Amino acid sequence: MKKVKILVVDDSILIRRILKDLIESDERFEVICEASDGIEAIDKMKECNPDIITLDIEMPRMNGLFALQHILRIKKIPIIIISSYTKTGSKMALKALEMGALDIVEKPISLDYGEKKEEILLKLSSILHLNYDYIKDVTPTEVKEKTIKRLKKEEARKLVAIASSTGGPKSLMEIIPRIKEDIDCGIVIVQHMPAGFTRSFAERLNSLSNLNVFESYDGYKLLNGDCVVAQGGKHLVFDENGYITHTDDPPYHSVKPSADIMMISAVKYYKSKIIGVVLTGMGKDGSEGVKIIKKMNGKNISESKNSALIYGMPKAAEETGAVDYVLDKELIAEKIEEIVDEI
Repeated sequence: MKKVKILVVDDSILIRRILKDLIESDERFEVICEASDGIEAIDKMKECNPDIITLDIEMPRMNGLFALQHILRIKKIPIIIISSYTKTGSKMALKALEMGALDIVEKPISLDYGEKKEEILLKLSSILHLNYDYIKDVTPTEVKEKTIKRLKKEEARKLVAIASSTGGPKSLMEIIPRIKEDIDCGIVIVQHMPAGFTRSFAERLNSLSNLNVFESYDGYKLLNGDCVVAQGGKHLVFDENGYITHTDDPPYHSVKPSADIMMISAVKYYKSKIIGVVLTGMGKDGSEGVKIIKKMNGKNISESKNSALIYGMPKAAEETGAVDYVLDKELIAEKIEEIVDEI
């Protein structure tokens, strides 16, 4: 079997050792070279010709953002950011996603990396199913003229429930800014992202959008025009009165937060007034949720094979027979607004 070649970039010798041991615990992958900073990463990329690069952000000489720019100009190659959570680091990691990186994983900090092993290997495995036509160094859709976010809002009686994984942040940065701020529903996003990074992601989406975007917290009830991003590392659950709570239950289908858990809990309150949306990602998170939503007479949308960076989650949703619309991501916001007016 031909192994997938990986370049590991990190300024710590210990972290490079941990990542090498972790990655090579899966016989499909092989670390063929290492680099300690961005400058060396560019040289090693040319020399070793890897299939995938894992890239740290905060490094001496040249940081991960500059290295990412240079590398993607030379070759269209999958890059996963593996970064420590810091305020600066999380914002830089999100910028890297906008610039063309595929995903973020929080860096393992010790040889006892069991907790991170499954997550990192899952991200690497997802790249084996990548739609390479969609690795692009482009910026997300910007809102050219922001309106004033409405101050007087009513409780949301309708819900848009979004499942998203690898490639999702960039898709969401194109979809969410296209939704009008006066939409009569609440929106909840389950993006598979490490704890600590979801708040920065919500802040970035908020800066791009006329919706009120923020990280979820306990005891909140959605208002029209709200868009909450589920906390990384916890499951978001709606109670029977529509209030958000979080649980620390084990990962479901290897992910935490889980869109399935969120969607299944949401029908208790929103019943038929739900639109399920399944975007790019590996695995089947969201497929159980769309079945329940359809059973309750809600509507479902999945991202098309042509549009999705990784078609796994949308495909699994479509195979349930519960998806009403299969659309390129550029058309999803318009369809959401159309359905919200109908239900």
